[in-house]
Amino acid sequence: MVDALHQAHAALRADAQLIDVRPDGSRPPRLLRNGRVVGQLLSAPEAREDDAAADRAVDRVIADGLYRPVRAGRVWYRYRFQDLPALDDYIRDSGRMAGYSPGTHGRLARRADAPIVVRRALAYQFLARI
Repeated sequence: MVDALHQAHAALRADAQLIDVRPDGSRPPRLLRNGRVVGQLLSAPEAREDDAAADRAVDRVIADGLYRPVRAGRVWYRYRFQDLPALDDYIRDSGRMAGYSPGTHGRLARRADAPIVVRRALAYQFLARI
């Protein structure tokens, strides 16, 4: 990622900003049913490692003086699954998710045919080119 940030720096005008947007690994995705949180999804170890490496890359280019942080925050978004089998398929095919927090799958299985909403955070950071 450091190489990509260097390439972006070379391509940006002097007064431009780069926006870094990625899943917020510090906020596990929450599972909701009927508006109530019923559990969380767990990140795969590889995803946690990738998140940490991306954080280090951004910190490095800031320390190297290529960018200056301007603003940061997070936005929450939701996506809906029609039932538990659909969510299970998503998790099985996902490179980021490793499974459910303890007890969550059992709670969801009580009504396996009911919709489930995943509420997830995206972290963003505006970086000004220096």
